[in-house]
Amino acid sequence: MRIDGPGKSSSLKSSQKASKSSVAGGAAFSASVEGGRATSSSTPAAASGPIASVDALLALQEMPDATAGRSKGLARAHDMLDMLEDVRKGLLMGAIPQSKLSQLSRLARDQRDGTLDPALSAILDDIEVRAEVELAKLEQES
Repeated sequence: MRIDGPGKSSSLKSSQKASKSSVAGGAAFSASVEGGRATSSSTPAAASGPIASVDALLALQEMPDATAGRSKGLARAHDMLDMLEDVRKGLLMGAIPQSKLSQLSRLARDQRDGTLDPALSAILDDIEVRAEVELAKLEQES
């Protein structure tokens, strides 16, 4: 469609001419379509189309996104801080539960294996060493 200016278009006249000629050819077209239906064999549509799309949506939902990894990391960090707080209270009171120390040491070791940040790895190393030292002190006392 070509527009020459405001209110002027050249395809309007040609579309009117085409519609007059298409009326005569419309019967031939519908006859060829009906004839095509009689000669061709039709097959039913496969029912797996909608199921495949549902499977794709479920697979997409199962994929982790950036916020899921971040929230898991924050949850682990809060757990470790809670354990460190328990150890601090135990040091002040003079009685640290051995189970808490071993759990803290194990958690620091597991966290260190999954991190790529060297500063965080160094902090986790310090936490693990401190927990192991306190465990060794408890074993010597008993």
